[in-house]
Amino acid sequence: MSNCSLLSTMPRTGWRTWLAAGLVAALAACAPLQPSASHADAPTAIRSADGPLPVPPNLVALTQPEGQTRLMSAADKQSYWPLAQYFETQKNEAYCSVASSVMALNALGIRRPESTQYPDFPYFSQQDFFRSVDPQVATAAQVSREGMTLDQLSAVLSGFPVDVQKYHAGDLTLGQFRDLIRRTTAQSDRFALVNFHRVEIGEEGGGHWSPVAAFDAASDSALVLDVARYKYPAVWVPLAQLYAGSQAVDNVSGLSRGIVVVSKRAN
Repeated sequence: MSNCSLLSTMPRTGWRTWLAAGLVAALAACAPLQPSASHADAPTAIRSADGPLPVPPNLVALTQPEGQTRLMSAADKQSYWPLAQYFETQKNEAYCSVASSVMALNALGIRRPESTQYPDFPYFSQQDFFRSVDPQVATAAQVSREGMTLDQLSAVLSGFPVDVQKYHAGDLTLGQFRDLIRRTTAQSDRFALVNFHRVEIGEEGGGHWSPVAAFDAASDSALVLDVARYKYPAVWVPLAQLYAGSQAVDNVSGLSRGIVVVSKRAN
């Protein structure tokens, strides 16, 4: 039976649940690109011979039953649907900011540039991301070595046809941080890219970027679509721990990490 035929036989009240389960399974099965060496998200001492590292007990993987239940019951999950459609694996260990950005840019549905990777289809890609970026702000070679700070990514994204808002977590209370995540994930044309330190959420590694796709009030947790899919899956993170990770000081800028919100430019 084809997928279309199967969908036509589903009860009207169950098609969203069926579709979400299918998306979760498809995302889990995507083959990740192999990363190259870098210092932005330092390689861990412990390697898994069978794939990603084990999910810490304080986090809940999206593919676990509890993770799927949270997604389906969460009121604030409109960001999930467009972001999941363009979920990417960062092409090297320093490109987490780039992978997160192209996910958001494609998901916004704005006019896309010509693509060298897909010549017949306009598309925002990691390969072409720096083609129109001011080299005084960031270059592909530089970011491949050290990633991007909160201020740097905000400046880079401001060169694209989008509205950009930057929030250092050190300037936010936990309540303000929660409200920002909740309000953003409740929309399908506005995305939060979070910059955090992995250790504070119980993971192995250093500084990292990934989009936040949903917020579950019952568990007070946020769904982080980890773009380092060779390392960790998409996980629900307790909000207080994500806040702590975002408050961690970036040793390059000397400032706290935080959130960059990208949205369609107002007319």
